Amino acid sequence: MQSSSDKKYSGLNELLSLEEHMPNYNSYIIDLCSELIANKKRVVDFGAGIGTLSIIYKEMYGHKPICIEIDKTNKKILKKKGLQVFDDIKNIPGSIDLVFSSNVLEHIKDDLGALKSIRQKLSADGVLYLYLPAHVILKSRLDEVVGHYRRYSKKDILSKLESSGFDVTKIHYADSIGFFVSLIIKFVGYNPTDGLGSPSSLRIYDKYILPISKFIDRMGGKYFIGKNIVISAKVSQ
Repeated sequence: MQSSSDKKYSGLNELLSLEEHMPNYNSYIIDLCSELIANKKRVVDFGAGIGTLSIIYKEMYGHKPICIEIDKTNKKILKKKGLQVFDDIKNIPGSIDLVFSSNVLEHIKDDLGALKSIRQKLSADGVLYLYLPAHVILKSRLDEVVGHYRRYSKKDILSKLESSGFDVTKIHYADSIGFFVSLIIKFVGYNPTDGLGSPSSLRIYDKYILPISKFIDRMGGKYFIGKNIVISAKVSQ
């Protein structure tokens, strides 16, 4: 569950920049959970931000996810996009078939509590898809600026999911090249104006580097290294 301390950072500028300059990367995050979509009618975007992934999901699968978002400005943007918004997943009536969440849990101090809340709302055959920042070694000043409490190891997230009532069905890394880019950012710094993190650098990564990174992932790189961790989990029976 998110607390008041989790509301300090909304990341609006970063969200707008990512939405505008990295369309392929955003679609890639949804593509990674495509096998979970079949027969899933009630879907939640947990920590929806400005709805970038929700809109991509709608365009791909023909129905709108329900959004969970606490930031007031982001909520206004979500509503303007025609998306249904709740502050807390507990307030959604009925059960949920699928919850997807991208780069959100690391912003929540009590991430274990958040996972348990998600588990309580999922149906008996419900599934959870997570896309999380990986590797403590990549922790940098950027993580502090954007309000990250942590980066995840596989061992850490597996333990928390098990404690929350989930069985993990898939776990691997994503964005192999992104690991090395994040390592460079750690030492060089993040500059959203004219350096790493600028609109031009994001567009270059999205158009030219991401396809190579995806290819390396498919060739087996995802089992060894990556900027993020991808997890699919089902409700424990």
